[in-house]
Amino acid sequence: MLICPYTLHRHPDLWEKPEPAPLVPAAPAAAAPPPPCLTSDLALSWAPGGTAVSGGAEPGSSRTAVVDLRNAGSGACLLDGFPKVTLARGASTENLVDQRSVSHSAVTLEPGASARFTLTFRQGQSGEGGVIEPVTAIVTPPNNTASANIRWRWGPVAEQVPGGSPQNFVGPVVAV
Repeated sequence: MLICPYTLHRHPDLWEKPEPAPLVPAAPAAAAPPPPCLTSDLALSWAPGGTAVSGGAEPGSSRTAVVDLRNAGSGACLLDGFPKVTLARGASTENLVDQRSVSHSAVTLEPGASARFTLTFRQGQSGEGGVIEPVTAIVTPPNNTASANIRWRWGPVAEQVPGGSPQNFVGPVVAV
């Protein structure tokens, strides 16, 4: 059938219409990460697996102690990075240095789940200079300003030597 151009111009319903593009389902939106774990939602405790012994060990030896962080909150939360740890006895303190040589990634903690980090320290000799005899480890989880205290039970710790190589470290939070 031939259609006169004048008729086509006046009747758009006769024009050829392009095929509609096929529908492609959109990729599902990536779930937003959970919020950072709040100190108030974490239960801290010493975990098995370190080389530290109650009361201390051979002075000058390098020891490790493992801290467990359990999500005691009602929702999932995220831990990413290094906690801040200060060993304290009264006004005497020793700040542990981030162990940047250890790689890490974010850890999502569901309610009741745990993550851990490791403290590495040089054992000191009680009564000597350059030694702290801590009674408390003050722990500030990553992305927090509030801290929690756990009783130090691993004996005296040799203090960092100003300008020297760090010997007392805190590792990143890792999944259990």
